[in-house]
Amino acid sequence: MKPDQSSKKKNKHMWVALWPCLGLLLLFLPRTNPSDFTKSMAITQKLGDALPMTLPFKDETGKDVKLGDEFQGRPVLVVPIFYSCKTGCAILTDNILKTLAKATRGDILKPGRDLDVVMYSIDPKEDAGLAQSKKALIMNALDPHMKDPKAQEEYTMTAEKGWHLLTGSEESVKQLSDSIGFKYSLRQVPDLEKKQVDRLINHPTCTVVATPEGKISSYTIGNDFQTREVEEDVRVAQSGKISRPADQSMMFGCIMVDPVTGKNRIVIENVWRVCGVLTLLALAGSIVSMSLKSKRENPKLGGSSSLR
Repeated sequence: MKPDQSSKKKNKHMWVALWPCLGLLLLFLPRTNPSDFTKSMAITQKLGDALPMTLPFKDETGKDVKLGDEFQGRPVLVVPIFYSCKTGCAILTDNILKTLAKATRGDILKPGRDLDVVMYSIDPKEDAGLAQSKKALIMNALDPHMKDPKAQEEYTMTAEKGWHLLTGSEESVKQLSDSIGFKYSLRQVPDLEKKQVDRLINHPTCTVVATPEGKISSYTIGNDFQTREVEEDVRVAQSGKISRPADQSMMFGCIMVDPVTGKNRIVIENVWRVCGVLTLLALAGSIVSMSLKSKRENPKLGGSSSLR
């Protein structure tokens, strides 16, 4: 067999091998249709809708309040979390604290002056005692690093009055979550090894900015909480207007232990998917590289001659 025919045959075999790799690559890429597991978590943006202001809750002191009681003529940042969460909820809370502390140094976004913050637990089993402990941690962490101790003390006192942590019945929690388009799953799963029943909560992370009258003005999706964007959202809400829909491409979910595998299933699936994609890309790259090298060594196939 002539050299050029041998090279053509070799290239043909390489490309034949490459096509299955590309097919497998498509298989490993994230699926556009979510599984039943991920369907239990979603955010439907309901811009312009009114919040149910008469819903009953308890604040962090155990006092009976209505949602509307926490609206004091300022925009309100509504944050659905659960207080014992140590993953997505903790990250979101930390990002909110960092943003507000940073913004305060520019004399904007002061809690209790420019906006109020209303966090509510999506777990109806959490009580006011846990909410009070969580608020104490938040107030200790909310530090704008002011040089004047008196100004720092004044800031903390104002923030405490403008920061509310609510707990409520399953009905109240569900109605408020439905009103902001916040879909999550809460189920009880027996842990046979520990002889107990675990409460598993899977949910997305987001914040909602409401107008002083209680209309949904804007959303942030995921854990990203940028100062400029939040400042603009608060400014728009203060004027009673509705902002643009938020980008949902950076959706972030807080997934608790999977009852079947005992692992965080979505994280594991994504890790394996990424590893598979990287492996297939490396394999495809090697095949293409070999093919190009073969062409360079054989000018008749369209490449330039190599120096010998």
